[in-house]
Amino acid sequence: MTVGRDYMLKKTTGPSTPKFFIDTQLVPRVVNAIGRGEVMLDRSAVRLGVRPSVLAAGAACVMAVLLLGIPRGQRGALDHT
Repeated sequence: MTVGRDYMLKKTTGPSTPKFFIDTQLVPRVVNAIGRGEVMLDRSAVRLGVRPSVLAAGAACVMAVLLLGIPRGQRGALDHT
């Protein structure tokens, strides 16, 4: 596929509306949330005196036990939507 002269002349300036929304609204919020989680993990690790990877692994194990320990029929009862 080649980009011809006509394509370059017809190309609109700037990003599309959905891309602009994602780049200016969603991405910064997701990055900030991940950053807050990282700071919380680091502060907890310092306070408890363990490595952050140990805390992350422990949290992952707890989530796995909670998700796998609940029988399938009762999982829907936990949804409050």
